[in-house]
Amino acid sequence: MGIAAGMGLALTLGGCESVSKDQCLAGDWVSLGRADGAVGRSSNRIEDIVKDCGRHGVTPDPQAYLAGWNEGVQIYCTPANGFNVGRQGSSHSGICPPALAGSFEQSYRLGYRLWSARSAVEQVETRIRSLESRIASDEAKLRQVDCARAKPEAQQDCRNKAQDLRNAIQDSRFQLQDARWSLLQKQAEYQATEAAVHAEASVLIPGYGGQ
Repeated sequence: MGIAAGMGLALTLGGCESVSKDQCLAGDWVSLGRADGAVGRSSNRIEDIVKDCGRHGVTPDPQAYLAGWNEGVQIYCTPANGFNVGRQGSSHSGICPPALAGSFEQSYRLGYRLWSARSAVEQVETRIRSLESRIASDEAKLRQVDCARAKPEAQQDCRNKAQDLRNAIQDSRFQLQDARWSLLQKQAEYQATEAAVHAEASVLIPGYGGQ
């Protein structure tokens, strides 16, 4: 099986916590191991596979599984994959052998720096949308306040309500202004981080092309 096919199988199995009856009966332990290794799963998963397949009267071959798992680890522990795992903000599994761990973790940290900088931008963008929504909601509420039609005994409460809404709108607008300035800052920081990360990645990651 080629690397692309192995990764495809890895993605298919990546969301499962146990093997199916059909997988047990198929007995392709090498492919199962390769798939688990390629998505960063621990080789200890063979223990779960033994238990699950035992319920179907099937005894897995741990050696075949581990042989496949070691192949999968070679797929997972590349610098390019380390960068992608970090860029997604995911934690890595720590399964890489010493010969591969150094470059994988360096690349992972680069990707994670990019994710962190982008997340900071997105957090401020979310804050801006929330404030804009709050302002629009309070302005709509204020338009519904008509103290001229209120009963005399309710007019003071009505005026207080209207003033509270005006104050809330003003406060939200101040916060919105601050958030927009913060967004400009975070965007500039992201652009600087992106340039630095791409420069380092082009040296560290074979075949890197500004992914």
